[in-house]
Amino acid sequence: MAAPSTCAICGGSLELAYPGSSTVADAEALSPTCHRAGEHGDLYRCARCGTVYQPDLPVGPELYALYRQMRDDHYLEEERGRRRTARRLLDLIAEADGPPVLLDDTHKRLLDVGCGPGLLVDEARRRAYDVRGLELSEASIAHARGTLDLPVEQTAMTDFADDAGFDVIVLADVIEHLDDVPGGLDRCRELLAPGGTLCVVTPDPASRTARLVGDRWWGYVPAHTFLLPRATLRRLLTDRGLSIAADVSLVRTFSLRYWFAGLGERGGPLGTLSSAAQRVLPPSLSLSLSLGDERVVLAHKPALVTQSPNGAVPESHARAATS
Repeated sequence: MAAPSTCAICGGSLELAYPGSSTVADAEALSPTCHRAGEHGDLYRCARCGTVYQPDLPVGPELYALYRQMRDDHYLEEERGRRRTARRLLDLIAEADGPPVLLDDTHKRLLDVGCGPGLLVDEARRRAYDVRGLELSEASIAHARGTLDLPVEQTAMTDFADDAGFDVIVLADVIEHLDDVPGGLDRCRELLAPGGTLCVVTPDPASRTARLVGDRWWGYVPAHTFLLPRATLRRLLTDRGLSIAADVSLVRTFSLRYWFAGLGERGGPLGTLSSAAQRVLPPSLSLSLSLGDERVVLAHKPALVTQSPNGAVPESHARAATS
């Protein structure tokens, strides 16, 4: 493939940031727990907006086909910690969006895009949200539908249709996998109900951690197409008329074994020490930690204003009061 010259996010000029390997991305390389360093393609950085782009990945139907085949046999080994992380995200959403039930006992609608085996969807259902999930991986859908009995559709966001609008849309560890980030955010805005909240969780290549670690940073993996700096993500959201409600570092919970396994994949003396530690650590020990290199950004879609005898009120409030 010829070297790209123009950023698909802002139109700025691209420069090679980190040369990659000749390994061709397959379904296994796209799994969430695949963080092997150096197996990505060439990574280019935009001189204007700082976005890091991996152009060697397939796009469109070819990329979707790989994700349909993708399975991750290790993902659910960390289910307890992943559920704690999901509950933490839902707490942040509730702080910004309010409780999951409206004044008339109508349940707010939540859509989780790229929901995997459905852990966040399940946690949201327990909190009384009316939930839906979108996922491509057949293996993940089998768990979400068969084990958790969740309403998950095997479809890409671009092909998903819904006329009612969602009060909450979650893009957790998804936007960095899209082949068209601006188009994906446009679709989210269309699917949000007036006054709704979009929650984006994504790695930040401009973070201090990413800059310190350099080419061994965990975010530089085969599956990541676009990595957006915090400022660039915020600008993309506000350019679409969304207002930023929160912007915080993500705190993840994993077992200590998993944290050390991640260090082990970085290689070198630290990797050797980490591999030894994994063999003696009890699997029940967990750690909640932020490395400062993942952002949780919550953005609101403007609420429509309707007239009432007492004056103008937001449509989201009028819906609860008049239904």
